[in-house]
Amino acid sequence: MNIVTLVADNQAMVTDSLGHARPSEADRGVDPEILRHVPLFREFDDEQLALLARLFTVHHYRKHETIFREGDPGEKFYVIISGSVAVVRVNADGRETILSLLRPNDFFGEMSIFDTAVRSASVRTVSPSGVAHIEREDFLSLLERTPRMGRMLVVALAERLRSANALIASATTRDIRARLATLLLSLAERFGEATEDGTRISVRLTNQEMANMIGTTRETVNRTLNRLWDEHVIDMRTSRVVILQRERLQALVS
Repeated sequence: MNIVTLVADNQAMVTDSLGHARPSEADRGVDPEILRHVPLFREFDDEQLALLARLFTVHHYRKHETIFREGDPGEKFYVIISGSVAVVRVNADGRETILSLLRPNDFFGEMSIFDTAVRSASVRTVSPSGVAHIEREDFLSLLERTPRMGRMLVVALAERLRSANALIASATTRDIRARLATLLLSLAERFGEATEDGTRISVRLTNQEMANMIGTTRETVNRTLNRLWDEHVIDMRTSRVVILQRERLQALVS
């Protein structure tokens, strides 16, 4: 893999008409140690990561800020550095559906990169977030030079599709308790933190956001969560749900 050539080509393009350098690499780079934890770049050595990091630009977003909207041109590939983001669609009646939640080291924006179509969904932050992006041509050049990275991308997309299929199946064939249980288990798998009492879901979601993920109303989610709390399946004394009895939730979806 010749990332050196890719970076050199990229740097040759960042000069103005007089041949003067544009903003420095430090202004547009990302810490290579951050990229080391991104599965797509797991096989890169120190030198390759350092060179790759120079192709990224980092932006910081406030909570509930939109990164891009459905219908926007797809010109960048994104990696989450910190925080969490939601991939959302807005229905014809104005209702929002949250398709997935992403955490640090996850990526998004790949679909439009490959087919040059506009964005098929919007992405907004769930919490204050740092997000790095790489331009489309640089990302495609990386894929051409790194076949193993392409294989790892396919694996990641397959895992994401399996998770989406599970939520869709739950939303279309199960009652509200089972759908909410499926969501809580999925969130615990991706955002769970072990506590003395159980598993705390580190990402903070409103009842409306949960409702948007399982196709119901905020009021229904509120009633169902309170019932699970009364049954000591979950604990909601803080702003983040703690799962006390995972096996009870699993029984609801089996």
